[in-house]
Amino acid sequence: MQRRLEHEPTMTDHQQLVEALTSPIRIVGEERVTVSPPELADLPIRSREFEIVCDSGDRHTDRWQGVPVLDLLERASVPAETTHLLVESTDGYRVCIDVEAALEGLVAVARNGEPLTAVADYESRFVSAGTRGPRTAKDVWRIEPRSLSPGEDPDVYERFDAND
Repeated sequence: MQRRLEHEPTMTDHQQLVEALTSPIRIVGEERVTVSPPELADLPIRSREFEIVCDSGDRHTDRWQGVPVLDLLERASVPAETTHLLVESTDGYRVCIDVEAALEGLVAVARNGEPLTAVADYESRFVSAGTRGPRTAKDVWRIEPRSLSPGEDPDVYERFDAND
């Protein structure tokens, strides 16, 4: 029996990975677009390995499956001068990520082939290479491109929960 490559989920795998999604994702670019769970299911699912480094120093390397951030942004005509992405969770937690790092990322719906709802207490998570654990927003509901001036601190756009 031949195994499929992990970066090419089968149709059944694809359906299982997105069927747990209940919340749309809003992309606020030159246009405001809401991508519903059924629309997310129509987008390609990719698989990428990322190491998540927690503030405690613990490191976890997993294979994440999800929708590439670039595929989501293409739906809302992102301005060319975008330098950062503001990624917001349903609970108001926000992170401002350098666009180059963010474009390599995913809005993940699964980890190691299992839907996030089966292995965690959230249904989606922003993950990308080099992004520390506390900056990987869970239950993503909004992505907004930002154009920061040179020297402008991206932290002023962030909002963290004191319990995180």
